[in-house]
Amino acid sequence: MRWNQPAKLGLLAMALGCTAIGSTLATSTTLAAPVPASKAVYHQFQTYRTEAVKSTQSLVKARKYLMNHIDKVSSWQATLMTLQLENMQNVKLADLEYQMYTEQFQQALSQAHEQLGYEQKLTYSRLLKEIKDPAVKKILQEASDLGFKLETSEGLYYPIINYEIYQKFKPFVKADIAAYINIMATESNQMTTADAGIIIPWNELIQRTLEKEAFLNNFPNSNRTTVVKQWLFVEYLFYGSDNTPAYDWYTDEEIRTIDPEVKQAYEKALAKREPHTESILLDAMEKILLVLNQNNDELTPEVRAVIESVEQHFALK
Repeated sequence: MRWNQPAKLGLLAMALGCTAIGSTLATSTTLAAPVPASKAVYHQFQTYRTEAVKSTQSLVKARKYLMNHIDKVSSWQATLMTLQLENMQNVKLADLEYQMYTEQFQQALSQAHEQLGYEQKLTYSRLLKEIKDPAVKKILQEASDLGFKLETSEGLYYPIINYEIYQKFKPFVKADIAAYINIMATESNQMTTADAGIIIPWNELIQRTLEKEAFLNNFPNSNRTTVVKQWLFVEYLFYGSDNTPAYDWYTDEEIRTIDPEVKQAYEKALAKREPHTESILLDAMEKILLVLNQNNDELTPEVRAVIESVEQHFALK
């Protein structure tokens, strides 16, 4: 049997793969390398990129080559090559997901995880030592070589791009992509949700969402604006998730009140707001708190109207 791919992974693949390289990129102060060396490195990377369409090993070579030579190209070239690498990984991600969503792979990972202990972090070295199935080991080794990491949610094991590796590129790429790498590395290091629950503190959820809004404000024409907007989950911020709701469930009177921890997180975020900071999200929190304070912390139609307005503002167009 084949396992159904979670919707959020489909969103990830679509989000990271759909943007074109030709969009406007922000400026940077990174100095250009000498032209001859820059051209040679750029040409070699493009050769690997062309071959990567048919060869997994070429993608492995492209990733390692960029990591070792990105300091030898101009900031424009470094930015373009970084985005191209992400796009290539994204294409391969879909293929790797297909290989992993099989009963054979999932059972092998589950059994290995149980033997290692569910409290243990999943690492390729531990799994490769524990798993005996050569087909499963081959997939795991390939995922490692290609720069993916393993995650698990609701009993399913799946790959994601390890954006922490991209941190090495930040000094050489343009400002918007450096900021984008920060956002994506934060998510890949610690996902916001798992098993339909928000698994980071509310204060951190707010901070992450505000960072994404700041990216959209600072870099409206960035190549990765659409991706960041797709990762800005207004619903999580204002309603929570299925297993971590921001408001309690309906009582007999069909009244829902905000979780005190969530309200406190809103208040803390507003207290830290710098003067003259433009933020639709913080403005919404302020309006919501005003309504809550006047209505015994109840989720009223007025609160829903504020949230709906924010959702419409950040909706993809």
